[in-house]
Amino acid sequence: MKRIFLIFSVLFFILAAVSAQELENGKGSVTINQSEELESALFGNTESKHQPQQGVITQGFRVQIYSSNRNQIAKRGAFDIEKEFTEQFPETHAYITYTAPFWKVRVGDFSSYYEALIFSNKVKDTFPERATEVFVVKEDNIKPIYFNTTENTEPQEL
Repeated sequence: MKRIFLIFSVLFFILAAVSAQELENGKGSVTINQSEELESALFGNTESKHQPQQGVITQGFRVQIYSSNRNQIAKRGAFDIEKEFTEQFPETHAYITYTAPFWKVRVGDFSSYYEALIFSNKVKDTFPERATEVFVVKEDNIKPIYFNTTENTEPQEL
């Protein structure tokens, strides 16, 4: 008797699961509802003159200016140092990363170690209290390729 009850209950759950799926032409369908603000945040302003269409991954160097694994302080510290850095060096991009358990702030996209070393000395001069934390690291950089979409692309005579 228990066996029959067990078989019927398993069949009931299988039938309930199968009937709960909505099928369209033999395939399932997924609907994604998202706001336009999210889409613009992901894809940015599409009306700019120069847009990065592709990127090339190159070996490069960055300057690490912060690394910490202290629970509550590390994340806040990373964002504070990134803000402080971008106020002093607005032309240089800063990257905040979290690789458990470390929060790190790395700056710049340098092609050679020498370029990064010169910049690290500038950072040490600007932030002498962080001089012991500043050093050059090897890291892959993504260099964007820009295509000018508004200029005339017809061949020109020489």
